Amino acid sequence: MSGKANQFGDARSDWGRSSGDGETKEPKPPTMQRSRSQIATAYAPGVLLTWEGGRGICKSVPIRNDLKNTLSNTTYQMILDGIGETAESWMARVRVACPDAPAEFCLDTAFLDIHSGNAVVDSSRFAMTGPDVVGYVPYPLLYQCAECKSVREFRSVADQAVNGLPKCEGHVSRWMQVDVVYAHWYGTVEPLSPYNYRFDNETQQVAALRTCGCGWPHFRLKNDAPVFAEWKYSCESCKEIRDLEKAEPNVLEKLFIQQQRTGAVFQKIQTNMLPVSYRASSTFYPQRANFIELKSSAVVDLMREARQEELLRELARLHRIPIEEPSEEAIRAAVEAADRSSEWVEYCDYIDMLQVRAARGDDTRRQQQAINEIRAKWFDEDIIEKGTVASSGVTRAVAVRANWTRRYDPVRLTIEHAAFVDEHIRGGLETKKAVDVMHPDVTLSSAALIREELERYQKAVGEVLSLTGVEQMVVLRGLPICDYSFGFTRVSATPVYNREFQNRNVPMPVRLVAFDPLDDGKRPIYVTQQNNEAIYVKLDEARVRRWLAANSVDDLPPEGVGLGRAYLESYEDFGPFLDDFKDKDRQGRERRLAPFVYMLLHSFSHQLIHSLADASGLDRDGIGEYLFPADLAFTIYRKGMTPDLGNISAMWRNHAMDFLRRAVDQRMLRCGSGSLCDSRGGACPACIMTSEVSCSSSNLLLSRSALKGGGGPEWEAGDMADLVGYFARRLDK
Repeated sequence: MSGKANQFGDARSDWGRSSGDGETKEPKPPTMQRSRSQIATAYAPGVLLTWEGGRGICKSVPIRNDLKNTLSNTTYQMILDGIGETAESWMARVRVACPDAPAEFCLDTAFLDIHSGNAVVDSSRFAMTGPDVVGYVPYPLLYQCAECKSVREFRSVADQAVNGLPKCEGHVSRWMQVDVVYAHWYGTVEPLSPYNYRFDNETQQVAALRTCGCGWPHFRLKNDAPVFAEWKYSCESCKEIRDLEKAEPNVLEKLFIQQQRTGAVFQKIQTNMLPVSYRASSTFYPQRANFIELKSSAVVDLMREARQEELLRELARLHRIPIEEPSEEAIRAAVEAADRSSEWVEYCDYIDMLQVRAARGDDTRRQQQAINEIRAKWFDEDIIEKGTVASSGVTRAVAVRANWTRRYDPVRLTIEHAAFVDEHIRGGLETKKAVDVMHPDVTLSSAALIREELERYQKAVGEVLSLTGVEQMVVLRGLPICDYSFGFTRVSATPVYNREFQNRNVPMPVRLVAFDPLDDGKRPIYVTQQNNEAIYVKLDEARVRRWLAANSVDDLPPEGVGLGRAYLESYEDFGPFLDDFKDKDRQGRERRLAPFVYMLLHSFSHQLIHSLADASGLDRDGIGEYLFPADLAFTIYRKGMTPDLGNISAMWRNHAMDFLRRAVDQRMLRCGSGSLCDSRGGACPACIMTSEVSCSSSNLLLSRSALKGGGGPEWEAGDMADLVGYFARRLDK
């Protein structure tokens, strides 16, 4: 037990005081301030908390604090897209384990189209909120006298403020909150009251039972036993004993109605809530995510179905895919045939102006824009045919990508990488917010001040980068990270909770719940933004090609065709859970380019995360990763929302060579649990795995053998040759 009742129950002036006309005011919750990260997670709406000293249990509630004009349209849409992907994959995972679960058992209505039963994130249902303040209300409103064990429950804060707690007979009352609650995977938490629910066949609704069978409303809680299973309620009048049992009302109602319609019989374990301490983590698991912010609207706009043609052309530009354009003579003939000769003259004038200005070294963007607009107009009006991208595979990818898992979609990631490089690499190098490690400034290396030392530094760093097949490595000093939380779950942090029943595990659908609504009914999304340090790595394409060839990857493209283009052409959807790449008794999959490239980048990323954590003192779980597979690049970054102390810059300044050498150190490349991963071609927590919260791919498509060589991944056939590691000396030029 914790918290004295008079802290809440007797504070009638603060909660629900009656007005002059006899009506009770709507109680307004007080507020508290914590760090932005804490309010977005540990104190998010729905959390049960207590104050220092354990005096009183409360539940946090949302307070309006709109983020106005602080989020770019791109960031706003990326948040909604991320939540939408989470909701879709959440429902898909529930349906795998519980195929008959109703849609509302999987997702809160805020994430659901109730008509189609599909996951939908409608922006009008949500409000982007700054996590600067949160409210709190007393909860649970269930009290027990420590002397006589009698319990009393109030239906609301106003009810408690008006009626107060009674005085016990024969002793001094010692009312205290009951610090155990009922929790259910539907997302519900209720006081540990003796009252239950029943389904009324006449009204077809669930009704609350608030008395004993004898009609008496009051009970005593016998809770001296150390385990909840031995706790009992007894009626103060007839002394009837009842177990701690309470149904979740929404689930009970839905299953009863379903049973009447279909005859499907349900079990009590589906409806009964679990008694847990309010302090237990199972009462609240916040759902959050983060991403790298980008200013370019292309990362959102080009993904729309109506922009497929522009998307295809942009992919062709980025991956050097030829476009078979109609000749100028064919264009002229088509335009004149459409009686648009004046437009052809204007078009030629702009071309002449562009050539003259280009010869003088002047800016030609205005002329090029005018030329593009005229050509686009002719394309849109079907006067001339658009050029054809010389890759049917990439054209197919653009057409079918709508069904791909967003997280691994190489088309989207290619566009994001282009924006990332433009804004944070090229732009960062110009503004000194990024530093190429081969050309350090004085804040990154003292060697930058002395020519001889700089040459020695560049030789040492360059040798290690060459050995590890890295074409470019850049330290980013101010990478904008957006962190957001949008809901929670109870009982389990994952979509499925396996409840033990009669010596078997029964899967239960865990509901993804949005935060409680604000005063206008919108659900808050807590958003925090911060610039953190990061390391960007781009691999040497020639070495990657040699690595793929050494491992006999089937769809390696011919010379002259870039690996990025080949990745897009050969990619098949990985799926939301990478099921095809789980260890399932040697599935016998062939060695294909896309999964092998992804596995290489993912394994390299994890290797550097471990090296960075060891060299900088950062927590591994506090380091995030973002992979751009078609561009053979990735970035690892500090995820924290606390002030950035320059850990990565300081690490490079003091331990650069140690950090780099760890990547190829044979001791660091061995599995810490013996030869398990070395022989089986996988990874484990003792080597390069990270927590699933930090890993972008749930520690799948990950193998230390991709770097050092060894047994092939377990999704291959058992008789496949061992992998040649990316760091193997035979791959050196």
